[in-house]
Amino acid sequence: MGGDLFSDDEPGTPQTTGTGLMGRGYPGVVQDASVVIKAPLGTTLESIPLPRPPAGDGELSSDEEESFEACKAGVDNLHKAFWIAGKALETMKTGNLHRNSGSPNFADYVWDNWEISESHAQRLMSEWRIGEALAGMGWRPRESQVRELTPVAKVSGDAAAVAVYDTLARAGTRVTSRVLKDVVQQLPAIPSHSAPADVTRAVREILEPPTPALANDTTAASESSDAPNQTPGPSDVTQGQSNDKKPDPTGSEDVRRLMQTLTHVTEAVKAISRPAVTRAINEHPEAAMLLVSEIETALGKIERTIASRKAPR
Repeated sequence: MGGDLFSDDEPGTPQTTGTGLMGRGYPGVVQDASVVIKAPLGTTLESIPLPRPPAGDGELSSDEEESFEACKAGVDNLHKAFWIAGKALETMKTGNLHRNSGSPNFADYVWDNWEISESHAQRLMSEWRIGEALAGMGWRPRESQVRELTPVAKVSGDAAAVAVYDTLARAGTRVTSRVLKDVVQQLPAIPSHSAPADVTRAVREILEPPTPALANDTTAASESSDAPNQTPGPSDVTQGQSNDKKPDPTGSEDVRRLMQTLTHVTEAVKAISRPAVTRAINEHPEAAMLLVSEIETALGKIERTIASRKAPR
């Protein structure tokens, strides 16, 4: 139980009880006189509706919309659990809040109450700041993914670890534990408290290493410039004319326009992400939806233009 409780990349289904560390999620209902503070939807079992058949095949009803949002929030809590637990553990340990519990040793106290091993507790306490920071940026990291970032955090700080994940996610890469581990292993030495921009640059160089073609072309050009000037003879001219070379496509204005369009589209894909769109809609719904509509219209025009110019097979 201790190994699987907060790691949703690991096998096994977590089994929790109502008295466990995360048994009730956020505070349920606090009542004082006539004041009642209800927990946000999806943060307690009581706030998630019971399963029931759909009301129909069309658009969701208002009740269904509310149920859908509550269920999504409930699943989101699966990812939040590890950093909430890590923060809770560190707060208890730092403040020695367990001192009257009958278990003076913190590791024994945690194991007796939640069957979390000492090594797992230490890992959760070292990860929660990274998870919280990434959540604030709109990402939903898993505990097993943040675990791969801890080597970076130990050497270069939490901000560097956050920058690694954020750069991968913004590049359109599907972030997994394996991808993070691979990138972290290839990262050069990053000085402590380096600027996030430096970390981002290092990660991008791993994702898109410089192509050797440019170096080869430069070498060839250098060798050619070192050679003595020679006037081509008749045989050289004949040899050159006999080569059946296709014209350089980059000499075409239309091809250059397509290349420029591809560059702009690629940059646009890297510049936008689903969490960014969600945040924009939540913060400025009218402006964001108008922009989204304009983007969809522009993409539709590009798609129709490309379809009309496809070469016949």
